[in-house]
Amino acid sequence: MTTCSPDADIPVLRPVFDAHVDIVYALRQTDAPPFDASPFAADRLAAGGVRVLTSALYCADAYNGPGAAGHLAELIAADDRFLGNLPLIRTRSDLEMAWSDTGPPGRLRLLENADALLEFGVKAACAAGIVTVGLTHVGRNRLADGNAVADPGGLTPAGRQLLPALAAAGLVLDVAHLAPPGFREVLEVYPGALACSHTGLRRFRDVPRNLDETQLAALLGRGGMVGLAFAPGLLATTPDIDLDEVFRQLDWLVQRFGAEQVGLGSDFGGFEGFCRGLEDHGRLPALAARMQQAGYPVAAIAGIMGENWARYYSRVLSSA
Repeated sequence: MTTCSPDADIPVLRPVFDAHVDIVYALRQTDAPPFDASPFAADRLAAGGVRVLTSALYCADAYNGPGAAGHLAELIAADDRFLGNLPLIRTRSDLEMAWSDTGPPGRLRLLENADALLEFGVKAACAAGIVTVGLTHVGRNRLADGNAVADPGGLTPAGRQLLPALAAAGLVLDVAHLAPPGFREVLEVYPGALACSHTGLRRFRDVPRNLDETQLAALLGRGGMVGLAFAPGLLATTPDIDLDEVFRQLDWLVQRFGAEQVGLGSDFGGFEGFCRGLEDHGRLPALAARMQQAGYPVAAIAGIMGENWARYYSRVLSSA
């Protein structure tokens, strides 16, 4: 546990930046309720202090191939349909306004599985407001192998050719679903910004989807950010986990690597079940309160809850 002295009387409600939310996936399910009646309703976001959320455009591996471009267009349209009341963040000034405003939260767009970009194009992705790109989901596509592929390889020739275009466009490369060979290759050759929007930790749940200490050290050494997910399947072998277990893993991450490059990547909407005490965004103040109880200083709590991601994206996003 941390040995820092606690700050007295600090409020537990912090401006929150969630680096990975699967709202579009969740609301496109056939039994999904309307947005205002969903777990992502405005009152829950407000109760959680959410100022920025990253809306993931999840392209399932089943769509890999030329048809993926059409599917991506459908996801962009669905994102606008479901979340059109949340201002889209494209620039640094958009982010600053969302972070400091009292209106609805702002949203960033993240492409999860970039196979579609081979036809859709990087320029069109930028025009659609996509600022972060993950090359794969869990399977194999035309760019690289995801982290559920047995005996995976690294990037394909098409994947290597795509990286310079992503970097030239100033896009963040999300390594969350890359298999280890592709992860290592990306860290070696990608000149742009890197992050892991949502992950668990191999130290606590030894599955290929999670990052190990070597990967964490390499990513953070490149100036990247890590978002801790709340998906029970990434955190433990049992679905019965609670906020204290999330804090235990978050605390290990902070004690091992420091608090400055750690944030939240809840993955809400992208998994089954829930962590007791962290069922939705409205419960996030409890995590801030748990850090306060453990003696985290105010700056560390504020950073983990959102300011670390806000500073990161402020550096990455264009000023115009």
